[in-house]
Amino acid sequence: MKKKLWALMMAAAVTVSAVGCGNGKDPAKEAQTPGQENPAKDENSAADAAENAGAADHAGKTITVWIEKIFSDDANAAMEARLRQFGEEQGVTVNVELIGATDFMTKLNATIEAGQNVPDIISSSTTKVLNYYPNIPCLDVSGLVEEINGERPYITSALEGTQIGGIHYYVPYDSSSCMMFVRKDKLAEAGITGMPATWDEVFETARAISDPDNDFYGLGMGCGENDDDDENTLRQYFWNEGGYLLDAEGNITVDNDVIKNCVTNWAELYHSQVIPPDAITWDAGGNNSSYLAGRTGIVFNTPTLYNAMKNDEQYAELLENTAVLAPPAGADNNVYMSYPVGFSIMNTCKDVDLASDVIKYVAEKEWYDEYIAKIAPIYAPVFQDAENSPLWTEDEVNAQVLKYVQSATGYYGYPVATISGRSVAAKHYFTFPVGKMFNQVATGAASVEDAVAKIASDLDDFKDMVGE
Repeated sequence: MKKKLWALMMAAAVTVSAVGCGNGKDPAKEAQTPGQENPAKDENSAADAAENAGAADHAGKTITVWIEKIFSDDANAAMEARLRQFGEEQGVTVNVELIGATDFMTKLNATIEAGQNVPDIISSSTTKVLNYYPNIPCLDVSGLVEEINGERPYITSALEGTQIGGIHYYVPYDSSSCMMFVRKDKLAEAGITGMPATWDEVFETARAISDPDNDFYGLGMGCGENDDDDENTLRQYFWNEGGYLLDAEGNITVDNDVIKNCVTNWAELYHSQVIPPDAITWDAGGNNSSYLAGRTGIVFNTPTLYNAMKNDEQYAELLENTAVLAPPAGADNNVYMSYPVGFSIMNTCKDVDLASDVIKYVAEKEWYDEYIAKIAPIYAPVFQDAENSPLWTEDEVNAQVLKYVQSATGYYGYPVATISGRSVAAKHYFTFPVGKMFNQVATGAASVEDAVAKIASDLDDFKDMVGE
């Protein structure tokens, strides 16, 4: 059963990849990988390579890079061209493979298990790394991150938020967001003059603009079985109110009044027809589809929803009546879920100097800024100087996205700080437990107490799996 569950989680991981600090244990020891006594001290480590980067002659060498495709064909082509340009300039054979998100982890897992044809560099993220714990197949690239940060400082949330147990297993490259989309015209019709800034104001506004008799609902926040978009939003909601599944030490704390109140409140909104009746069956596309169809007034989605309206004339009026804002704050905080991505160097890489130089080449400022401009606002830069760029300050939507990325410090299991605890939380995430909890209570399939107890029990099982 556990093997089946593990396979399910690894398959689910690819559907979420677009998105901590501190530790209570020795991070180098915890990150041990078979065949590697201590990757943080490996003589071929990326930290050592960073000190000597640029000194090596790479002519005649070969390197393999796997890039996970993103939404833009132009951006994918630009990244591939940049990598091949490195090869031409350095006399290096660069094998570039662009792989779809749904196939990436399956293919990577197969090569790692077989011990053959493992790439040297991969598109990476915190979630990808944590799903391999305790056998993390990526090198410690903290030295390389420090070098890049010294030349072009990272946004603090990107630098600190991509550490896992005090170590960088991937080089931060860009980050996504989940914004709040609000129908300005519907608020005006209801006599509401300001945008909601807190969760209480979101719910109050949603009630005021709901018109279920005409198939219009104030809040498009669902809880379908595989709705990872709203799984993230629901977690963020109870974080902001001060409720957590786990504490910093990894203790299970889901049985608390804040989470129970949040679940109960959502169920009441659902039964009051402030939330669409089909929201309990949505997948990740449910909220944005409802918004584009003119059925919902407030939703939380990546800026792909903005692009969908911007790039299609049929949504021109809807776009004009839409405000794109950072998500609301709660009674306790305004922590946002973070979605950084970057590049890992695999521990089977035979030339870490070369791999490090490749990553630095695609992070070179002039080219990087041009590349990020192609994918804005879906992805945002992770460097502080974005604050001085007209692209990210003069465009209203881009500015809101940058504000989000600067404030995004949340992650699966937040605020658990240990690498083992974060691994438990990441593995648990891919069963979409929070959405199920809200769903069961809203549909009457379980009481709040029973739904909370189910999450607590499942977290215990995942702790056993990780060996905590």
